[in-house]
Amino acid sequence: MLKTRSLTPELAAASCLALMRAGEQSAAQAFARIAHRLTPGEFAHAGQVVTEMIADEERHDVLLAECATALPAVTTDFAARHFFRRLETREPGVHLARISALDACSCQLLSRMLGPVPRPSLSARLVTTLSCIRRDEGAHVRSTRRLALDLGVEAGAFRDITHGVRHSFAALLRTRATYFEALGVDSDGMIRCIERD
Repeated sequence: MLKTRSLTPELAAASCLALMRAGEQSAAQAFARIAHRLTPGEFAHAGQVVTEMIADEERHDVLLAECATALPAVTTDFAARHFFRRLETREPGVHLARISALDACSCQLLSRMLGPVPRPSLSARLVTTLSCIRRDEGAHVRSTRRLALDLGVEAGAFRDITHGVRHSFAALLRTRATYFEALGVDSDGMIRCIERD
């Protein structure tokens, strides 16, 4: 991990984008696998929404990739990819519940990055992109929660799943705190917010 003082805002932003792109790419793949695991009746109920979310995640990745071209090159965040992949399960309802919790965490992260302190460090194009993604992810939280409950996840189980995902994602963010701090994001405050029960 690079020390905060050696990170320029541009390199920090590029590193944050690598984390986000890992999430967007993993989400598109996850929704595709969920779609294949739905029964015909479940697909009739949820297939269109899941297909639309796949398109959203793929569009988000393209937008982030375009923004990344104006930033320093960084390596793919393979540890983040592995984290997102570990959320997968063969039970579509549980998988959707985990994605709902993760997307809620992503909204918290995006809101912090769009705050008044970090915003001047970001290009206008990146601010527009992150704002668009935050809006879409908020809609995904609602859609995936509804579908998870429709597919049989009990409310109590949904709360337990949310708790586990929040704490796991917070642990991942702790390992990247220097990137957020270099942009002026209060990483401790962000992580505490994500960990809330």
